[in-house]
Amino acid sequence: MQIILLTHERELTRKTNTGQLALATFPEVVKSIVWSRTAPDKNLVAMLASQQAKLLFPASDTEPALSNAQALLVPAQSTVIAAQRMPNQVVILDATWQEARKMLRQSPYLKTAARISLPPLMPESAFILRRNQQEGGLCTAECIIALWRQCGRAEQATLLASLFTELNSRT
Repeated sequence: MQIILLTHERELTRKTNTGQLALATFPEVVKSIVWSRTAPDKNLVAMLASQQAKLLFPASDTEPALSNAQALLVPAQSTVIAAQRMPNQVVILDATWQEARKMLRQSPYLKTAARISLPPLMPESAFILRRNQQEGGLCTAECIIALWRQCGRAEQATLLASLFTELNSRT
């Protein structure tokens, strides 16, 4: 499974960007595309349109919000996805909650993309380096960790969790 971080340009220079941990540590399975309102990546648009890739985000704005990209493993009206049914590519909006909602609102191809979500009873986020976090939301690294745990990639999840804990403990 490939993880595609659709990264808001402001995240590229933030020292608190947790998506960069996964990108730097697992470049063979995590890649980043910088989001553009006016010039979206044509390959990404095609993958989402064909449902080769699924967007990790709540199915609607009325559902509990998921953070920085948090929306995993539960198809819109279904149960947790079994590992063999995981999409080949998962797109995660790598941004603050406010930026992620803006990205979704301003990108027709994201609005219509098939979505997957995290199970509703995920643990609270441990991310403390940013203010105004969405209640019930997770940061990008926490989403990836949860995704990997669900699809049996415990070693990758454990390594990323360790790196996230180290980053999160910096003041």
